[in-house]
Amino acid sequence: MDNKANSEAYVNGNGKVHFGNKVDYAKKRINYEFNKFYFKEIFKLLVNVYEDKIAIPDFNVKRMFSHSADGYMNPITFVEYNTTLEACVDNTTCEFECMGVHYLLNMYIEVDRSRLTHYYLNFSYPKNQEPEERIGHELLRLAFHYTSVFRKGCCEIGLHNNEREVVSNLSVNFIKPPESNINNVFIKDDIKADIERFIYTFNNFEKHNTPLRYLLSGKPGLGKTEIIRSIISSCSPNGCVVIPKDMSGADWLVFEFAKLFSPVLVCIDDIDLIFGKRDEGYGKRNLNKFLTMLDGIMQNKFFLIATTNDKKLVDMAASRPGRFDEIIDFGDFERKYYMDLILNHTKEEKILNLFTDEVLNFMEGKKVSGAYIVNLIKQIKIMSEMNPNFSFDDLMKYLNRNYKGFYKSQIETDRGFGFGK
Repeated sequence: MDNKANSEAYVNGNGKVHFGNKVDYAKKRINYEFNKFYFKEIFKLLVNVYEDKIAIPDFNVKRMFSHSADGYMNPITFVEYNTTLEACVDNTTCEFECMGVHYLLNMYIEVDRSRLTHYYLNFSYPKNQEPEERIGHELLRLAFHYTSVFRKGCCEIGLHNNEREVVSNLSVNFIKPPESNINNVFIKDDIKADIERFIYTFNNFEKHNTPLRYLLSGKPGLGKTEIIRSIISSCSPNGCVVIPKDMSGADWLVFEFAKLFSPVLVCIDDIDLIFGKRDEGYGKRNLNKFLTMLDGIMQNKFFLIATTNDKKLVDMAASRPGRFDEIIDFGDFERKYYMDLILNHTKEEKILNLFTDEVLNFMEGKKVSGAYIVNLIKQIKIMSEMNPNFSFDDLMKYLNRNYKGFYKSQIETDRGFGFGK
């Protein structure tokens, strides 16, 4: 580390910064204008290698200097990434070698007359060496592979109103993965096996190099959301999990962001509300971009788990085989899971004794969902506390009244929340 910090730097007559021995640089430069997100990821890569925090084959950062307002060049020895990007990166010069080629990189930030911020990278190289013309993209590839903080974990991304629809304007934040396990979700064994295969494939992506894309279809309350929670919990320690929020109509940017990582999982709840059908004007633009991401010329290796209350709401072109590996129909919540779910939410013997065969038969006849049962237990707990004499008859009265409420407002329109048809 000391030999890096004590290295001499000088400026020649053309204002170029050099380190150590003089280097005869080619007049041609390789120039990039990257977005803020790319810019910061490259900077983090360079600093981590420079400070010997990571080692990358055939890649070595020899010097890093920041340029102060008074013209001095100060060695960079430590950077707090929580400070503003402009404070820690603007006017940084870096000397490095990549695949045997020597480069001098200048990173700087400018604000134009329209108050738009631009992020520039200029690469110089010796006359006697053949540079990699895509050196900026090579640094990005190394950054996403070795140093990006979003390589593993669960992140929520959004695009604020009035922002340009580019990846650099995405707001990206870590969120704590939900605590859930597929073994605690009450679903059919074959569906559970499908989900376990999805998780296994993600966690062993380096071995199989094959992404999976599932569409979960079924009425509300059948466990789709809890399944997604269990998938996120199981996958986030081994890759990047992306959850979109507040995308302001630019939902396709979710997949642009996802392409930066591998393995990566995109989770979309109620996909029909986002992309819609081809013949619906509001969803046509997003749907076309979504189809391009799923089935374009360049295959994108991201995992996808999406839900819908009715697969008919998703355009047939989007849901055909090849774009989704599986469309899983949930059907009705099976009676054999009723008591397991009830026991999972209460151990009170008085409440458990209320669920006689007659009550279970009634619920089965009305095709109740798992979510309805969970809510029912919550209501019974409150009613029993308010009325210590709460009985079987009281429960049946409540069920009949509750059913009629759902029937009038939901079942006739085929949008049941608690009961099926």
